Amino acid sequence: MTHSIYMTLAATGNTGKTTIARHVLAPDSGPIATLETHSASGDETDVLDRGGLAARLFAPPTDGLVLDVGVGDTVDALEALRLISQQDSGLPSRLRLVVPMLTDSKSVAGLRWLLDQLPVVLRPCVRAIWNRVRHTEGATLKDSDVARAARSVARQGGAQLCSVPLRESALFDPAHALVRRYGSIAALASLPDSTIREAALGEMSTLLVARDAAQAAVANCREVYAALAE
Repeated sequence: MTHSIYMTLAATGNTGKTTIARHVLAPDSGPIATLETHSASGDETDVLDRGGLAARLFAPPTDGLVLDVGVGDTVDALEALRLISQQDSGLPSRLRLVVPMLTDSKSVAGLRWLLDQLPVVLRPCVRAIWNRVRHTEGATLKDSDVARAARSVARQGGAQLCSVPLRESALFDPAHALVRRYGSIAALASLPDSTIREAALGEMSTLLVARDAAQAAVANCREVYAALAE
């Protein structure tokens, strides 16, 4: 199934919606539009109000679109989804709702709340994803109490919990000095050997380590995207 619209949603702030929109979804699913009427608009070029969001949902882009919903606009986005799903039976087939979760009980409660607010027809569109997972958590997360609770909430609500976590990395931060220098994580990951050889001697090892980390980050993002698209 091809999903032409991805929307990031969360019941609470600071869960990494915009990180996922930028680094996981946008590279493969098109430009980002942001519903952000209750706070600063950020640096996205396409900022929507509620009417703009509804228009985008009614008219699916041919090349894909990522809708990043600010936490202060979550209720408005849910209401728009409810109204449009009543009038547009094709919305579930082109929409994927991505819910970032941190490894805590607050995120599980937020997922439960979101599923309760969504129309039943749209709940299968939800893919919850663990975000900012530390390497030390990787082996134990699946069997943790929080993960079991999240799986139960997702299953009861008709959603899915993505099996691939997005790992924590400073390189996901667009303000990282080397990401700023080279323009993107992908550009840093693709840094040619010739550029590294031309760097100052003291910087070469830094660039090599950063490129390896960026390559691992890009690979993780692509793995997560594939899992979300299923």
